Amino acid sequence: MDTLLAFAIACLVTLAFVWSYLKKLTRGRSEPAGGIVAPAAETRPCPRCSGPVVLGAAFCPSCGAPLALWSVQSAGEAAGGATAPGALRPVVNATLCIGCGSCIEACPEQGTLALVGGKAILAHPERCKAHASCVTACPTSGISMSANGAFRTLRVPRVSRNFETNVPGLFIIGELGGMGLIKTSINEGRLVADHIIQRLADEGRAPEGAWDVIVVGAGPAGLSASLTLHQHEFRYLTLEQGEVASTIRNYPRHKFLMAEPLEMPLYGNLYIADSTKESLLEVWETIIANTGVKIRTNEKVEAVAREEESGLMRVRTPAGEYRARFVVLAIGKRGTPRRLGIPGEEQSHVAYRLIEADTYKDDALLVVGGGDSALEAALGLAKGGRNRVTLVHRGSAFDRARERNRTQLENAEEEGRIQVLRKARMREIGKGTARVECDGAEREVAADYVFIFAGGESPEDFLRKSGVEIVEKEVAA
Repeated sequence: MDTLLAFAIACLVTLAFVWSYLKKLTRGRSEPAGGIVAPAAETRPCPRCSGPVVLGAAFCPSCGAPLALWSVQSAGEAAGGATAPGALRPVVNATLCIGCGSCIEACPEQGTLALVGGKAILAHPERCKAHASCVTACPTSGISMSANGAFRTLRVPRVSRNFETNVPGLFIIGELGGMGLIKTSINEGRLVADHIIQRLADEGRAPEGAWDVIVVGAGPAGLSASLTLHQHEFRYLTLEQGEVASTIRNYPRHKFLMAEPLEMPLYGNLYIADSTKESLLEVWETIIANTGVKIRTNEKVEAVAREEESGLMRVRTPAGEYRARFVVLAIGKRGTPRRLGIPGEEQSHVAYRLIEADTYKDDALLVVGGGDSALEAALGLAKGGRNRVTLVHRGSAFDRARERNRTQLENAEEEGRIQVLRKARMREIGKGTARVECDGAEREVAADYVFIFAGGESPEDFLRKSGVEIVEKEVAA
């Protein structure tokens, strides 16, 4: 009995101490020492729901929207080239950087620049003396000197916080809006579809004979928007100029990485960690097959215009014309690459742009083209002799390329880092090899991956014809 009583007293004493401690903690949070009230954190309205968001926060606490979606859209426009006072420092455009390391070798101040994750970064700004040697050395013109750490040449469509352009009813999402990450594009597609669904509920659905929404493009952004519309049973039409998942198939990255899963409408968690393009293709095709989302393939959109009288959007393709309340463009900023029209070009190891040269090692790589893009890709892939690179050019000289690129190519050819086939034409792309006609005779060339730089149609021309304003944004590095 005495033992039980002693135990009870000990419990009461312990509870008293815990209660007193918790009370002090609570009082300390609400009443700072000395009676001084801590200043409220600076906030800004969420672009989606207008709720208060603390500056620097990654997500809106009210609606959960990832605020990175508006980083380009909310950036200030370039003001006639004016630059804020400050020391000039190199700014690396991660989209153009191919991780070749030329800038690091060219910089006289050792350690100023470094390669991190296959991209050049300004590792030690205090060591920079503004020589600008890195700007000259960069083969892709991906480095500029700035006094305020902002890019000055990022050209993007002008859009509102809901990603609607200056043309009422026309929205732009994904890479074309300045953000090319898969995760960002998927989130944008869902958010824009949610906004349009609310507009349709408030303003009314499309009239008979017209679609509620036409989605142009079936990449990450377009598919996400289409799945959301499909889930809520709206009348939508998704048009894709190539085959299903051709956006992913022709994606220029060697591998994909998403640090955490995200919610794909009608599918669930989508998680990709250090995955190949082929594994993402399987996921993409599974999503399309299992959800029943409808996509019209091989139907390229030629024009988009708004009818002033009806307020409807009109979309023209080779198959005819369609009308809709809203149009969502998710076509990517690479536009329509010019294809060679040869067998095997549709395979997943064929790409029309290069982003991460550093991810290719000990591979046989084939680059097709004679302009700056082709030469810069070949030089980046051949850096350090880590790959076996062949450059195929139908001409005898590289007259369209800059002199600097021509000189670097000549040096790489003399050193045996790049094999150049002139007066050559591609005939077929196989698995691991390609057939090339050179000087009237066909030969087989090793090709684990093929990069085609044959030009193409710029999406900027398409946007201008549609009435969309293009602006230059000063986006922080």
